[in-house]
Amino acid sequence: MSYMEFTGKTVKDAIARACEELNVEEALLEVVVLEESARGFLGLVGHRNARVRVRKRDTLKEVLEISPAETKESPSKPKPVTKRETDDMLPETVSPTRSEAEPGSVDIDKTEIISQAKELLEGILNRIPVEASVEVSVSNGAVCLNIMGDRSGLLIGKRGQTLDALQYIVNKAVNKESPLEDKTEVIVDTEDYRRRKYDSLRDMAVRMSMKARKTLKPVPLNPMPANERRIIHMILAEDREVYTKSYGEGPLRRIIIYPRQAMTNKRRRR
Repeated sequence: MSYMEFTGKTVKDAIARACEELNVEEALLEVVVLEESARGFLGLVGHRNARVRVRKRDTLKEVLEISPAETKESPSKPKPVTKRETDDMLPETVSPTRSEAEPGSVDIDKTEIISQAKELLEGILNRIPVEASVEVSVSNGAVCLNIMGDRSGLLIGKRGQTLDALQYIVNKAVNKESPLEDKTEVIVDTEDYRRRKYDSLRDMAVRMSMKARKTLKPVPLNPMPANERRIIHMILAEDREVYTKSYGEGPLRRIIIYPRQAMTNKRRRR
């Protein structure tokens, strides 16, 4: 894909506009800042918008070309945790559990897809290369591919971007000829990253919902990717004292947690 230019009041606004028009997350864009914004004299004269040049990243090429020397990010330690309406649906969802079925259990109807997905992922790993094997299981209709053996954090990447790219590639490959209703979800995980990420988001969701109930005020969360927003929505959908909504566009989209009690009090005053 060739480069396209976008403008906005700030660089973030320009990138958000690009994400909205191209219908992709910021992580899947290659961005070049051509010009920063300028307020001008007294904010009136000489104002200049920010200008960026973007194109969609070739995630398959980047994953195959990555080398262990480029990054050795250590996996973050799991955070301690305390004991579904959604507007952010993605085909590559994050599963809170690696596998609820018996390890190695296989749905006979998915044998071909399992074989294809495992072979493709192993082929990519051999090209990187890393010394790792792929363990397969099936949970709730989803094919789970767990990469065993790599302890460097290389396959996770920053905020799980490399792992998400691998998962995206495998899902696209095995479902390219399947109708929408017959698509099979493939989850790619390593070092129990998906579980640790889920636990971290659950811990944050619980803390922020308690803050909303205590202050009776909306609590905004930091912008996050769609799959992480979906997890927050799912967790707090079970909380009868708060509700969640998403606002913003592209990489600036965030969740706001609202206390239901505040809404009840507002209606009573009317």
